[in-house]
Amino acid sequence: MKIKLTLSILFATVFLSACGSTQKKIAELEVSPTGLQAVVASSADRVIIPAIENWQQASTSFYLQTEQFCKKPSSPALKQLQADWKHLSLKWNQTIMYDFGPLRDNLFSAKVNFVESMRQRGKNYDKTVASRLNQRLNDTKKLDSAYFVGLNFNLVGMSALEQMVFSDFTTQKTDTGSIVSNYRQHRRSCELLVGLSRLNSDIADYVLDGWHKKSRGSKKSYRELFAKNQLINGEKSLTKLIFSVQDYFRYIKQRKLEGRLDAKLSAMTFTNMIAGLEAIEQLFTGKGSNLSLQKYLQASDNKSVADSFLKTLQTAKTQAKLKDREAMKLTYTKLIKMLEKDIPKGLGVDFGMNFTDGD
Repeated sequence: MKIKLTLSILFATVFLSACGSTQKKIAELEVSPTGLQAVVASSADRVIIPAIENWQQASTSFYLQTEQFCKKPSSPALKQLQADWKHLSLKWNQTIMYDFGPLRDNLFSAKVNFVESMRQRGKNYDKTVASRLNQRLNDTKKLDSAYFVGLNFNLVGMSALEQMVFSDFTTQKTDTGSIVSNYRQHRRSCELLVGLSRLNSDIADYVLDGWHKKSRGSKKSYRELFAKNQLINGEKSLTKLIFSVQDYFRYIKQRKLEGRLDAKLSAMTFTNMIAGLEAIEQLFTGKGSNLSLQKYLQASDNKSVADSFLKTLQTAKTQAKLKDREAMKLTYTKLIKMLEKDIPKGLGVDFGMNFTDGD
């Protein structure tokens, strides 16, 4: 279930908010509905898809490293595996805010939840994961592809992999010697590690294929549908994007800052949050492109809105570096409100009424 349930997403409309027929331009940027859609398309090509590609590549690399590690478990090999998990974690946290399209094309089993199990309910599933892993060590159940594909969302993904890489799930010890010893003593530990990492990699492959090749329920790639504003059921690309970023901030605020901090074993909690903030900054600025939300706001006489949003992002990054949880709650609330009101108004769009289910 997403943090925010939006009933108006099917009816959002984009309209011109400039006076008269004058069209202001910055290079190829045109202040008009067509120009705004060009910004959305450019955002997909310059920011969103590259982020998904980086995550997919990191997922593949981590999977291959688990195979390499399991050939001969050792302390140096474990250190490399842990470094690869941290890299994968950063790339995932620069992707999770694009929670639409292939990442969420199944109402009942959204891919995002099988990577970020906490996204669904905000619960700590560490004990559940450890219990199931130990159960598998002591039985003879076949650990084939079908087994891993059939697992519930709370038994797989980044959190489960973190537990397997940064702790000995049989004893809950976190020192290198205990972790390596577990993999040396239990062949099935490696089977579980490789199987879970392969599943994670397969999910990343699926999401990227959906953007590049053929998305679920369509003969076209999601990139083409998104860039041309031709999403199914009349949904609007910009609406999807803005609401998804809103939901990301709500997720971090409600599930983590106000709930349970994750990624503690790897000490990546706030580093991941900073990565997410930097990813949204790249989205907003278009990585320096003239076809960006920032430039569009400037061209439509809303420079103060753009400047304020970027300044608030910077404030949040500073607070994350200081691990100031309470201050971050307030800043994330401000970012959410800006995405609900100031930015849509500045862009000249009307998303209609938003409703939340309280989750």
